[in-house]
Amino acid sequence: MGFFDELGKKISDASQDMMQKGKDFADTTKLNSQIHDEERKISAVYTKIGKKYFEEFHQAAGAGYQDLVDEIHASQAKISEYQDKLNALKAGVEAQVDKVKAEAEEVKDEAVKKAESVKNDVVEGAENIKNDVLENQNEQ
Repeated sequence: MGFFDELGKKISDASQDMMQKGKDFADTTKLNSQIHDEERKISAVYTKIGKKYFEEFHQAAGAGYQDLVDEIHASQAKISEYQDKLNALKAGVEAQVDKVKAEAEEVKDEAVKKAESVKNDVVEGAENIKNDVLENQNEQ
């Protein structure tokens, strides 16, 4: 029985080793995630510092910053240009929609007039048939 006892102990030790390694892996993953979260917070603060600096000193940036300020101004100008183009596209689409809507209204009005005309023709034709039938009955 010594062999089986020893085998059981080895399996138990290996199982505990695996559980410890799994716990270590989970702890490592958790710590790496926490580090990443803190790095993102730092990046956000850097961004706030840069934005605040730009807002306060973009007219008179310190040495080494003027190129960066100029890049921001260039991007802002492009954004403004793109926004103007976007607004023009939206206005063009709205104009096309209004045109199609007006054309649809005209087609609808024409269809209503045509339906009214057909209705009047049908009513007139029915009246004529009725009168013909009545005349034929009176003649007989």
